[in-house]
Amino acid sequence: MEHSPEFIATTVVSTRIRLARNLRAYPFPVKLKRAQAEEIVRIVRGALSEIDDGFVEYDMWNTDAQQIRLLQEQHLISPALAARQGGAAFVSADRHVSVMVNEEDHLREQYILKGFNPYRAYERMNGLDDALQCRLDFAYDKRLGYLTACPSNVGTGMRASVLLFLPGLERSNVLKNLLPSLKASGMTVRGMFGEGTAAEGFSYQVSNERTIGMSEKEILDQTMQITMKLCDLELREREKMRASDKIALKDGCLRAYGLLTNCAVLPLKELTEGMVKIKLGLALGFFNAPNAEAFNDFLEDMRPASFRLENGLQGASERECDLQRAEIVHRVLPELIVRVE
Repeated sequence: MEHSPEFIATTVVSTRIRLARNLRAYPFPVKLKRAQAEEIVRIVRGALSEIDDGFVEYDMWNTDAQQIRLLQEQHLISPALAARQGGAAFVSADRHVSVMVNEEDHLREQYILKGFNPYRAYERMNGLDDALQCRLDFAYDKRLGYLTACPSNVGTGMRASVLLFLPGLERSNVLKNLLPSLKASGMTVRGMFGEGTAAEGFSYQVSNERTIGMSEKEILDQTMQITMKLCDLELREREKMRASDKIALKDGCLRAYGLLTNCAVLPLKELTEGMVKIKLGLALGFFNAPNAEAFNDFLEDMRPASFRLENGLQGASERECDLQRAEIVHRVLPELIVRVE
């Protein structure tokens, strides 16, 4: 089934490629001493500075909690790294690439691309990995591939994941019924912030589980095929939703838009619930977003840490944030979302 760019834009949020790598001369992070962890950070810092001087370093033991929350919201670091003593992250100037150091593995290189293009995401990530490999001695076995702290990552060490918005598949329980077959084919479904997290507003991360016995191209091909299959099924379920309950669904989406654009106080919980209905309205064709990328950027900017930092509200009370949030949404949302009659 052919999908229009507009449909893909309301289904696929982003694509991520992550590579797990370890330095041959050091034990895995769980066994590292503090001095060894700091030495690895210095080694990676030196290698990255030779490749690109635009990386910004964040040491987990020196970075304030608000900045760490922001990095997590932007998917640039994991909760595991945030809690790791001796951990650090190097983030590119465009904030699409991050290299986590001393998380589960010595290096977790990742690139996040808006929209759907696994091959393009891998191309950029592979370029950085090749450059690092010229400067660092990665733990590699000719038979097994890259050696990692968790056996599930041995081989290519690569996870290709796609963040999807799947209201149709969730509401119909089709996604739940698909989980066993997806797992059997070597794929897994998690919450939008990765392993151990719950789904947030119909958002799911689909990624490969198998990293050994498959080439990078085979993993990318499988990710593409599974994603397109899920898009096919999602499109059918959305059509069923519209056919069976269009008026009620439209009413709920329009009411959410009305509340968000006509309130004086907007708590975070109400914003989150309302934005899920706005996204559902876009998916079902009740709204149109002339600039989908700008709308998705707006959603990211309204996350708690991002919102406080972007608007100079680091020390503000929740009440002050609620007032400012209502003012911004009232002003900006009508510029991004248009009702379809």
